[in-house]
Amino acid sequence: MPHWPVLWQGKGGVSRPIVICGGAQPTRALSPPGISRAPVMRFCFLPTAVGLLVYASAANAADKTVHDQENGFSLTFPVEWLNEPLSDEEIRLSVKSADLTCMVSASLYIKSAQDAQSDTRKFMEGWSIDNWKKTIGSSFSTADFTNDKLARFPDDYPVRLADVDFTVRGENTIYYGHSRFAFSVRGPRYGYVNCTVMAESAEQVAQMWAPLAGKAERVVNSFILDPP
Repeated sequence: MPHWPVLWQGKGGVSRPIVICGGAQPTRALSPPGISRAPVMRFCFLPTAVGLLVYASAANAADKTVHDQENGFSLTFPVEWLNEPLSDEEIRLSVKSADLTCMVSASLYIKSAQDAQSDTRKFMEGWSIDNWKKTIGSSFSTADFTNDKLARFPDDYPVRLADVDFTVRGENTIYYGHSRFAFSVRGPRYGYVNCTVMAESAEQVAQMWAPLAGKAERVVNSFILDPP
């Protein structure tokens, strides 16, 4: 499965500090053999070194929690899931079980950068389907967002949740997929997690997603950006 959507922005291949941009610039991302390179959204991004991953016991004995102290996020997932090699430097964590893959990207948010949002709490609370389309949506050939809603981190800071049915065009094939997202900008941090399934038809995706939706929801809802 290609490691996308990856939220990053650069001009001429040069990474830049994260900013909530009004639009996204399509680029190309590395994909595994058999899948052509897919368009990915460039989202103003400041790469940082992958930090120390701390594993802690979770409330559910069958789960484990990863806390990336350097990049400032936590994620909880079933203990039997496999950690995948990180084929893209913008992805901080990738875990997989059967047909479901969950990936995390997180970095610094520079409020002094051009076009940055001064009040990120208000920005997250006012987020809409149009924001999903302008940012995440441009990663795909087509994207239909649903179930956008506002949730809260433990200290009541806002995080947005949504589903997306999407397609990505290969050289001679259209690939179909479904993702569940959690996204937020919190103080000096930005981050998201998306749990994804992909197949060669929308019907296959629906069949794959149905038994995995509960697990995906649990993992996505466990995503936490560190407080400022």
